[in-house]
Amino acid sequence: MGIDGTGSAFARAVESAADGSIEFGEEWTQGRGIYGGVPAAAMVSAMMRKLNRPESTLRSLTVHFCTPLLPGPGRIDVDVIRIGGRVAHMSASVVQDGSVTTHSTASFGTARPIAIRWDETSMPKVTPAAELPSVPIELAGGPRFAQFFDYKFAGGPMPMSGSDSARLTTWIRPLGSPVMDTVHTVGVLDAGAPAILSRLDHPRPMASVDFRMQLCVPLPLVNLDPNAHWLLDAHARVIDEGYCEQITWLYTPDGQPIGTCQQLIAVLG
Repeated sequence: MGIDGTGSAFARAVESAADGSIEFGEEWTQGRGIYGGVPAAAMVSAMMRKLNRPESTLRSLTVHFCTPLLPGPGRIDVDVIRIGGRVAHMSASVVQDGSVTTHSTASFGTARPIAIRWDETSMPKVTPAAELPSVPIELAGGPRFAQFFDYKFAGGPMPMSGSDSARLTTWIRPLGSPVMDTVHTVGVLDAGAPAILSRLDHPRPMASVDFRMQLCVPLPLVNLDPNAHWLLDAHARVIDEGYCEQITWLYTPDGQPIGTCQQLIAVLG
């Protein structure tokens, strides 16, 4: 079961045992390695369990992908950096065959009694998810892990369309009707197709070097339909010397900003 009591396939894939042991299934691969959302969410889940402070929610997460994480057994090691009155800093690593494959640092914070509030973001104007067909990405040459998510491209450039803009808007939801808790949100923020694909006219191998996520609100949100799609707005603004910067926003079905993922992607071959 996941941190917030959900029982989706993703929640089961990222939950480690009390001693940190975990099995990474081949069905979650992207190329030869496990897609980054799985180890990232698994480390978050383990850090939340060790922190054991429900009022402290994940505010920022930085993940470094040191080497491909292969299907099979692994271990998650968690270290407490500092636990303060309102902010806790922690780190975690995924270890496989004695080597660190993935490393993360995270900041958890409790709400502060400050009245200042604003939101200057706006969700892009896109076709509603209910009016769009699902796209079986895993059957169209996409990664195996995509079978666990429902995708609907929301308008604008499409992957491999040779567009003059490296931007993709995608409605997405994890299958199994899970509550969108912290763990699922981390997974979803890394589950979209790279925006660079919209400027290409054929596939290219690529891999995440690292990413940094920031979450705007405590999760899960109440009174949201677990069958609803959430919007990923990904934009790859700069690429040079084989490295691409991408920023992705995640919005609720009604347009509330949930968080961002700033990613460094290596374009291979």
